[in-house]
Amino acid sequence: MPEVQLHHDGHPKYRRMVRFDWSQTPLHWVPDDPFTTHMINVLHLLLPEGERHFIKAVLEASSLVEDPELESAIKPFVQQESWHAWAHQVVLDHLAEQAIDTKPYTDRLGRTLSITLGDPPKLLPKRLHRWWLYRRLADVAALEHFTAMLGQWVLQNRTHDEIGTDPMMLDLLRWHGAEEVEHRSLVYDVYQHVSGNYFIRAFSMLMTTPLFVGWWVAGARYLMNADPTINQKWRWRDWVRAARKGRLPGPSTLLVTAPLRYLRPSHHPDSEASTERAIEYLEYSPAAKAARERAGARQRPQGAEMTSGQQISEVERTGAQ
Repeated sequence: MPEVQLHHDGHPKYRRMVRFDWSQTPLHWVPDDPFTTHMINVLHLLLPEGERHFIKAVLEASSLVEDPELESAIKPFVQQESWHAWAHQVVLDHLAEQAIDTKPYTDRLGRTLSITLGDPPKLLPKRLHRWWLYRRLADVAALEHFTAMLGQWVLQNRTHDEIGTDPMMLDLLRWHGAEEVEHRSLVYDVYQHVSGNYFIRAFSMLMTTPLFVGWWVAGARYLMNADPTINQKWRWRDWVRAARKGRLPGPSTLLVTAPLRYLRPSHHPDSEASTERAIEYLEYSPAAKAARERAGARQRPQGAEMTSGQQISEVERTGAQ
């Protein structure tokens, strides 16, 4: 097992059980901009399916982890990722209420990820099963590189505040982005701990980048075609234009800049983003504040009376778990 220096700054602390009310969020929650709306909406399609496979790969690798501090960070990582998947799934339900059925896309994505990030193929010799796990972990580490980069981008972005983007959706994106920044090193450190092979890591990034961007573009095309309120086609130049306006990260960032940073042999996720900025937002986030209040209510002294609002929150909490 390779000796590595673990970087604990990018490990998660705990799960924040946030909730969002979508009843007032319009279909095009970026004002007068269905293109940007649906480009970002693709994350709601990609992330629930992806994060379920992230969790499975990390849990399977946990039996190989011998560093106690690294092992202790796996549980909050799994809890955070499972809550992210749930929160984005609720947005898909909101889209369905607005006549956009995302199931054909997510079913196709789920089948693909089951092949690439799932259990070893039946015909794969047992001696290669450990390699298959290493490759899956490397794929997840590469994808976590993108989620941390996107998290930092949305935390820094002020364009969406200026143009009046729906504050509930912004809070979801920034809460999720902040937690991705907070735990950005976990999967990478697990991979380094159990394997550490640079060539597997580099190959995974080279393969993951076009697939990730390809699924993103396919998802945006799907959503725009499914949107009954517009007659607009997806175009690359619209992506470039939105990026220049500060509404989206640009295609060159996803296809070139971010992967090249990751391919450096000396790369570590610590340098990708700021934990301090992420924690600052998690202290500010309305949804995260409400989650802390609910957590405090659950820890009330025995025998203390609950208000009707607290009772509702408790029922919602147990139902969501």
